[in-house]
Amino acid sequence: MSRGQQTSDRCQRGSGRSAEGRTLPFYQRRREQILYLVVGGWNTLFGYGVWALMEYLLHDYFHYLVILILSWPFSVLNAYVCYRVFVFRSAGSVWRELPRFSLVYLATLCAGLLALPVLLSTLPFNIYVIQAGYTAVVVVLTYISHKFFTFGGARRRPVLPDGKGRD
Repeated sequence: MSRGQQTSDRCQRGSGRSAEGRTLPFYQRRREQILYLVVGGWNTLFGYGVWALMEYLLHDYFHYLVILILSWPFSVLNAYVCYRVFVFRSAGSVWRELPRFSLVYLATLCAGLLALPVLLSTLPFNIYVIQAGYTAVVVVLTYISHKFFTFGGARRRPVLPDGKGRD
């Protein structure tokens, strides 16, 4: 194979073209990232909704940081199930993945517990806006963590050309 042909083959592979030269649909090339954003959006709404509901109902009885901790397990469990099934299509051990997954979110919880009081005292926004902004940042950072740490070594169910998995 000539040097020019090797370069052409690499360009075609990198440009989303299959070996036959057909252009793959954008979704097939970026399936995981697109689903992560969609599921991340759902998880953000779910987690924020659980937290906001608990904040609204319990703010007279508990400090906002306690409410943040109380809402955390609901958010993490929902997120784990959604990412495992829909995004990473993991067939790995739940007993191996769930602790890793929880560790990623424990780090974000600790960061939130430290950041929230500082942000509340320095930014001109209310607690709901600040928590929503923090949650959006977490979605981006956790993708990398889950891709390489939580689900990185797990077996994955294959995705067929039609986008459906083989179960």
